[in-house]
Amino acid sequence: MEILELTDRLRFEADVIALAVVTLAFVILLLLNRRRISASLREWQMQRCLGRIGNEQIRDLVCEDGIDGFYKIDRLALTADAILLISYKPFGGNIYCAERISEWTQVVGQKSFKFENPLFELDNQITALRLLVGNVPFRGYLFFNQSAAFPKGHPDSVLKADDIPADILKQAERPPAAPILAAWSQLRALHSESESSDSLGLKT
Repeated sequence: MEILELTDRLRFEADVIALAVVTLAFVILLLLNRRRISASLREWQMQRCLGRIGNEQIRDLVCEDGIDGFYKIDRLALTADAILLISYKPFGGNIYCAERISEWTQVVGQKSFKFENPLFELDNQITALRLLVGNVPFRGYLFFNQSAAFPKGHPDSVLKADDIPADILKQAERPPAAPILAAWSQLRALHSESESSDSLGLKT
């Protein structure tokens, strides 16, 4: 009986040690990857927030730019009054910007980086879409995540997760006007066509 009790106790202690080792390894993995996990969580929150805009959305639409090239448009959203073009900018730090200046500045810690005013490309993408579907109402927005700050303000076309106008969130009770719906159907068809081309290995 004593041998059986000793064997059971050793087995129990071995199980406890194994569980402790697994738990410790899990905690170490979490600590080593906490930044990556935190970044993934923030990204998931941003994508969920973006998904609340408009009644329907089209992602990664490829369309001609009008000068023998192509744009890959991040996201289109259908609302009652317009089709929204939303470009997600996962930039952190302080952003210094204005609507018409040629370059914006990102400051992270003690370093600063210049980048071309993204509103210019946004306007060009809207122009390309109008060439495809006609002169229906389009509005363009840049969406920045919560790690970006704008110490000196930002244009109205810049959105943040905690500052999305209510009029562009889901509005199922208000159907879009017929011209907007017709343009949206064209864009959906173009998106389906480009996806089919990709799946066949064809150039879009």
